[in-house]
Amino acid sequence: MHNKPIINIAILAHVDAGKTTITERILYEAGVLRNIGDVNKGTSTSDFLEVEKQRGISVTASLISFDYDNVSFNIIDTPGHADFIAEVERSLLAVDAVVMVISAADGVQAQTKILWTLLNKLNIPRIVVVNKIDRLGVNTADVIDEIRNKLSKNLLLTQSVQGEGSEDVNVTSFVNVLSTNAIDGNNSIVETLAEYDDDLLEKYLQGEDVNSSYLYSIYRDAVSSAKVFPVLFAVAKSGLGINCILKELISNFSIEEEISNVFSGIIYKVEHRGEYGKLCYVRMFSGEMLKKQNVYNKTQDVYEKINLIKKVFSSKLIDADSCSTGEIVAVTGLLSAAVGDVLGDIEITRVHKIDTQALLTVQVKALDSNDYFKLSEALSVLNIEDPQLRFKWYKDEQEYHLMINGWIQIQILEQILKDRFGIETKFETPQIIYKETPSAIGFGKGVYTMPKPCWAVIKLKIEPGERGSGVVYSSSVGVNNAQLKYQKEVERTISYALEQGIKGWEVTDVIISLIEAEDHVMHSRAGDFAIVTPMAVMNGLKEIGTELLEPILNFEINATDNLLGQISGDLHKMRAVFNQPIFNGSNVVLTGKIPAATSLEYPVQLASRSGGEANIQMSFCCYQKVNSELGVIRDYKGISPLDRSKYILKARNAIR
Repeated sequence: MHNKPIINIAILAHVDAGKTTITERILYEAGVLRNIGDVNKGTSTSDFLEVEKQRGISVTASLISFDYDNVSFNIIDTPGHADFIAEVERSLLAVDAVVMVISAADGVQAQTKILWTLLNKLNIPRIVVVNKIDRLGVNTADVIDEIRNKLSKNLLLTQSVQGEGSEDVNVTSFVNVLSTNAIDGNNSIVETLAEYDDDLLEKYLQGEDVNSSYLYSIYRDAVSSAKVFPVLFAVAKSGLGINCILKELISNFSIEEEISNVFSGIIYKVEHRGEYGKLCYVRMFSGEMLKKQNVYNKTQDVYEKINLIKKVFSSKLIDADSCSTGEIVAVTGLLSAAVGDVLGDIEITRVHKIDTQALLTVQVKALDSNDYFKLSEALSVLNIEDPQLRFKWYKDEQEYHLMINGWIQIQILEQILKDRFGIETKFETPQIIYKETPSAIGFGKGVYTMPKPCWAVIKLKIEPGERGSGVVYSSSVGVNNAQLKYQKEVERTISYALEQGIKGWEVTDVIISLIEAEDHVMHSRAGDFAIVTPMAVMNGLKEIGTELLEPILNFEINATDNLLGQISGDLHKMRAVFNQPIFNGSNVVLTGKIPAATSLEYPVQLASRSGGEANIQMSFCCYQKVNSELGVIRDYKGISPLDRSKYILKARNAIR
């Protein structure tokens, strides 16, 4: 058991906003580091992978655990590049609050808005740190206005800035979060907090004096419940403002251990590291976990033994005998575990589904054909660490496919495969990921009764679902017609059966109902129903027909007004739908929706053609229908269930 309060936070930002440098400075301020590392030189503590040192960017979430001022900190430094947002989302399973870093020189950038939206969805508290306030030309008032307009109006300024845009910049705090006089008579803070507390509002309107400790309790409650977001200022490279960040974190987010014998936790990260093999990073929500203890993995429904427990300081692993409520540790022994698995037999309300959308699929090949099987093993390991890769091995075509978010991710994967696994690879040109959905309501029947022993007959009703609804399945078949275990096999196999439709893409936004089923008292096995389900699905889709869905992006373009005509023409060519332009002096803002297929190269083109006077920010919006001639139809990978004879032989391992 630990006896110190714990703070679990993630540091988030758009790439190059300074989040890793802030992490480094926090460690230095806390006395953990004697010397300050440099991101650009590859010497920062949290960027310890070789690929991170070489490129000067974070590509994986790095955990750093340390003590400061009698508080235990767990800080997760996350990647800032959009290609690695899935890693950020996984990290949010483990933390109680976020430090959102915004560059004063660049303002609210594309990834900042995406991350903020994600934090709103998960209702995670956060503080905002405006970094680089020493940069020439910085106007912090303008930055705050932009944050209010683009992210949230519920900001609470805790500091004033003097000498912005120069090396002599300094900050003065309104809020001393460690003192009992926490808020020293600052009316703007009182006014902001009064919006969240009726009693305070009444006292304020009546001109009553407010006790500072009472005011501070309201402040902490508003911050910890994500109703209001404190804003602090910093210059990470010089250390200005870092001490205030630590004080704010301690004041608002420290967790006192609750005494509970009920064990629960969640796995937010998996990695494979040297002599330790598979490491699972666990956030403890309650109870205690000991070395050599058997723990229940509720998600996988298995018991496994914890071999080692390690406290983590970036690349360093430190032995521990136990861990308890609030702690984050790495453990070995959980061979079946995956990211997102819940440990312990209780509900954890904080768990969220990782649903980051990859927009591209790419084929990867080993340059040396002798590395073919070695590459499959390497990709399988990477897929465990990052399930959003959704690695597929199409053995009939001898092809490996991954889902990715962009070119930077491809370059990083190439380097990881070379440095870590010793495999030289080539990635083919990425392709947009399309999807399919049924064109109408219809039925699909599957009959698998020969060659015996086998017997499985099913009929499915297949309907289009609402856009974005995914797959909805139900059964109206009684157990007298087909045993429940066989029906469960149909349900289990549906997701596999929908991985490829008649146009070669995953089928989604579909309602599937099992309306008829028949088993045989002597010949039926569960595997028969696993074989017949894809046949029924594909028979139905072929009869009904499917429509292609393409990924659509939200966009916002900021440009000088003289470029409006040219940009509007570009948008029309790319099949964009956009709103009326908004003019602000000589600048113009255009917003709307645009197909990913036509626009992925446009940010670079726009920046080049406009001489830097225009930029576009894009984020995933949704999937929507597209005419087949504007999309891509591809061949079925492997043997299609529509090729009945070959499919059955393959399913029975009669052919390879």
